[in-house]
Amino acid sequence: MSTVIGSLNTMYNIERAATAIYKAQAGAFRSAPAYYEILKEATANEQEHADGLKARVAELKGKGSFMGWFFALGGMMIGLTTRIMGKKRIMKTNIWVEQKAVKDYGAFLEKVNFDDKSAALIKKNIGDEQRHVNNWTRILGELNK
Repeated sequence: MSTVIGSLNTMYNIERAATAIYKAQAGAFRSAPAYYEILKEATANEQEHADGLKARVAELKGKGSFMGWFFALGGMMIGLTTRIMGKKRIMKTNIWVEQKAVKDYGAFLEKVNFDDKSAALIKKNIGDEQRHVNNWTRILGELNK
C-alpha cells in the first residue's frame, strides 16, 4: 500500500506544479481571450487532479505529501520564466510538461498495483493531460502562423 500512496503523492506533487505553472502564465494571454480561457480551464483541471489525488490518498488512510508546496513554488518559477520568454515558449513548455505527465502516469500504471478506483482516477487524469497536449499543440501552431 505504501507504494500506491507514494505514487499518488508523487502525481499530486506534479499536479501542484502544473497548476502553479498555468496560473503564472495566464496573464501573458489576457490580450487573447480564447487562449486565456483555455489556460484558465486547464489550471482548474490541474487543480481538480491535485484535489482528487489528495482525496484518494486520504481515502486510503495515507499521509499526504508535504512536498506539494515545493512543487508549487517550482511551478510558479517555471511559469513566470516562460511568461517572460513569450507565448510560444509557454506552449512548448506546456506541451513538454503534459507529455511528461502522460508518460510518467502511464509508467506508474504499469509498475504499481493500484486498486481499481485509483487506477480509474489516474486513467481519467491521463486523458485530460492528453487533451491539454492537443490544445497546447494547436495553439502553438496558431501562434506560428
